[in-house]
Amino acid sequence: MFYYFFKREIRDKYLGNLTGIAWVFIQPIITLLIYWFVFDKIFQARFSKDQQDVGFIVYLAVGFWPWMAFSESLIRSITAVSDKSDLIGKIKINLKIPVIASISAVFCLNMIGYLVVLVSLAIFNENFDYVSIPLLILPIAQMYLLAIALGLMFSAFNVFIKDTQQFITTIITLWFFLTPIIYSESILPDRFKQIIQFNPLYTPITFIHRAVITHESLPWLKLSILYLVTFLLLYLAVKMFDKLADHFADFH
Repeated sequence: MFYYFFKREIRDKYLGNLTGIAWVFIQPIITLLIYWFVFDKIFQARFSKDQQDVGFIVYLAVGFWPWMAFSESLIRSITAVSDKSDLIGKIKINLKIPVIASISAVFCLNMIGYLVVLVSLAIFNENFDYVSIPLLILPIAQMYLLAIALGLMFSAFNVFIKDTQQFITTIITLWFFLTPIIYSESILPDRFKQIIQFNPLYTPITFIHRAVITHESLPWLKLSILYLVTFLLLYLAVKMFDKLADHFADFH
């Protein structure tokens, strides 16, 4: 059943349009170039030494692709249940499967593009630590699990509150700028550094940057704690989804 929805997600969302699956790779590149042009060329923003050494666009790309996988998968997953309204109450199906399949499809496709980017950086950028690339699996897996937990909650809410996706999309835009993707944490005031550490994506993105770019000590303890919190949130999300699922049919 998972494979069916996984394949259907890829077919319906990516293979059913003119650019097809190539858009998964084109969109992040276009967005990346826009940020690079605006912040580096127009505003000539102040960058940290790490960003200057490796290049702003390289620093941005390393954190931006995992973010795209997380944000896009979360937004798509919100309608995963409501889009299956024709199935609710008619056949017995675990509605968590379409949500997880939707998130998994987006993550898998984005990670293919990300791998191409990482290999390219390893070949053409001498400051890029290609040896640490396998370590990136750990923070990205945490982001994947967090997307599933939030996706289960928001997809359930969306059955009852139809504008959930619009609200979360706005929140995600703000969330992006509260995550050290286009800037380095080293340029932030100490007070703000303490605040953004409560951002659940702060640690995985910081881990990624440190692993392959800045070569600072990796936040193993913070990532371990974040995994525990994520598993707890995932457990609560499953319980909440199952409880609300009993009432889905009443709203279709």
